[in-house]
Amino acid sequence: MFSGVMSVLALLFSIASFAYVNYDRRVKLLLRPRKGDWCVLDRATNGRETIFRGIIEAYNHSSRPNAIRGYRFWIDNNGVHEDLESEMATIGEQNDPPLPDEQETNELFNVTPLPIPAYTGVEVSLYAIIKGVHTLLGDHLPITVELEDIHGKRYTAKVKASRTQRLISGPEC
Repeated sequence: MFSGVMSVLALLFSIASFAYVNYDRRVKLLLRPRKGDWCVLDRATNGRETIFRGIIEAYNHSSRPNAIRGYRFWIDNNGVHEDLESEMATIGEQNDPPLPDEQETNELFNVTPLPIPAYTGVEVSLYAIIKGVHTLLGDHLPITVELEDIHGKRYTAKVKASRTQRLISGPEC
C-alpha cells in the first residue's frame, strides 16, 4: 500500500513539474519606455518631415531566448491612424569639436534580428519618419511602438516623444 501511494505522489509531482516547465517556456516579452526624455522628435533636413528617435527596454520573462524581427510605429493624428516610415538605419554623427584621431560615431536603429537571451533585457534603439504637420499635446507626441518577435507575437508600448531644441526653434511639428 505504501509503495502505491508513493507511486501516485511521484506521478503527481512529475506532472506538476512538467506543467511548470512548459508554462515557463512560453514566450513573454515586456516592453517598457525608459523614464526621462529618451524619445525625441527632431526636424528632418528637408523641413517637411520629423524624425522620431528613441530608446525603449525589452525584457524577456521566459526561459527561452527570443529575438525581435520587426518594428512598426504609428500615431493617431486627430483621430486618424497614421503609420510611420521605418527601417533599419545607421546614423553617424561627428563629435563637436572634431578631434584629429576620433572617428565619427555610428548608431544602429531598428536592428533586426535583435537577440534577447532568457531572463534578461536589452536596449532597443528606435527610428521612424513622421510625414506632415502634427499637433503636439503637452509638448509631446504620443507614438505607439509595436515589436514582433521570432514567434510572430506582437508587443506594443506607448511612448511620449518630446521636441528637441532644434525642432522648437524651427517651424512647429
